Amino acid sequence: MRLVARRVSDGSVLRLIKLWLRAPIVEVDKEGKGRIRPNRCGTPQGGVISPLLANLYLNGLDWAVNERVKGRPVLVRYADDFVILSAPGQGKELWERLRRWAQARGLKVNEEKTRLVDSRRGFNFLGFSVRWQPSRLSGRWYGHVEPSVKSRQRLRDSVRARLNHWTNWKSISEAVEDLNPLLRGWSGYFHFGQSSRVMGRLRSWVEDRMKRWLWRKHGCRRALWSDYPTVRLYARYGLWPMPLTAGWKK
Repeated sequence: MRLVARRVSDGSVLRLIKLWLRAPIVEVDKEGKGRIRPNRCGTPQGGVISPLLANLYLNGLDWAVNERVKGRPVLVRYADDFVILSAPGQGKELWERLRRWAQARGLKVNEEKTRLVDSRRGFNFLGFSVRWQPSRLSGRWYGHVEPSVKSRQRLRDSVRARLNHWTNWKSISEAVEDLNPLLRGWSGYFHFGQSSRVMGRLRSWVEDRMKRWLWRKHGCRRALWSDYPTVRLYARYGLWPMPLTAGWKK
């Protein structure tokens, strides 16, 4: 609250934020019974104010790493999730500094999720797969960023849930209207880095799934490929086209 008060002087806004922070926590057990307990510290999990307050509270960590550490490590953070990129051999020292910084401010680093990794072997962060690798064309090393395997599978599972034999009762326009927001949202988030190859494969997969859904909807009486050409999916049925170029080429 002291950090917020440095920028906000409106008492009603400060009171509202304090009420957010003091809101009780409702825990539901396996039997569906709820239990209410007071919240004495921390921001509410899933609260709309939580990402903003995390950014405010951890701003000092950004400065502590990016501006005040030898070897020029780089901290990349989104709310309370972050990655520290450093030179080989620097990781253990940074890990200890991070632990001391957090403890001094009453915070606890998640020991299960926090680990030291070799970026050449790759790691996942916020749904992306990040890997330090040489370019096949120039041979220069670069940070390769694309949607992770788990993120791709989640999209396929969501599309399958919308396009299966249980949804054949829907009209084509209803099915497309239900599917398009998913494709737009997923592509909007993951259209970054070297995503072209992944986007191209997923777009082809979605097209194939849509064609098979149409084929089954019409009782499998039509030709699967000739009666449902790809161009018709977009021009006639209004399917949203996933981008085929990387975000940095827009």
